[in-house]
Amino acid sequence: MSLTDIGLKHGTDKATHHGYTRIYEQYLKALRAKPITILELGWGGHEDPESGGASLAMWREYFPKATVVGIDVEPKANRLEGVDFHQGSQADPEFLKGLHDRYGDFDVIIDDASHVSSLTIRAFEILYPMLRPGGLYVCEDTHGAYHSHWYGAHEANPDPDRPRSNGQPTMMQFFRRLADEVNYHGPSDRELFPKRYWLGYSLESVHFYYNLTVIRKAE
Repeated sequence: MSLTDIGLKHGTDKATHHGYTRIYEQYLKALRAKPITILELGWGGHEDPESGGASLAMWREYFPKATVVGIDVEPKANRLEGVDFHQGSQADPEFLKGLHDRYGDFDVIIDDASHVSSLTIRAFEILYPMLRPGGLYVCEDTHGAYHSHWYGAHEANPDPDRPRSNGQPTMMQFFRRLADEVNYHGPSDRELFPKRYWLGYSLESVHFYYNLTVIRKAE
């Protein structure tokens, strides 16, 4: 079965109106039979403790040899066999460090949590060093960068060239800036991308899709 077929079976919107599974499979099919560790931020179901978990059930079936870990800031009672659940915030460094201490470097990290710029950026800053070289970091629903009507001007801006009201970048502005990091390959300002502008993220690629950003860490 394809990832989309499995996603439809478990009822995740990654396989329906979002259409993410088609993109995911391009990157993940080579890992399908390997003993990877995958971390997904966001169990789903919002405040309902009995709801959510559909995409984690999909990952569990698609990766039979994987360690599958899901987190959510809300308590969840609908646990899934073969999926480790931990309650905590995507922006809590001590909580995330504890996960890394337990599981080691992650092969795949998926942010399907708050869709709020400040939390999304903070999660990346904390978790990217915990991603193995060559690993994938994926952020879903990046349209949240533009929804100042829902998230407020302190978290989003419909104008892609203007920051949030506090002067900080939206999540899409942050990820667009990371695309520059792909060109950093050396310690000298004579290299393609001057060291003085390097943010410190070792990147192989940054790919943008509709509401989806896929980042691969350099080997």
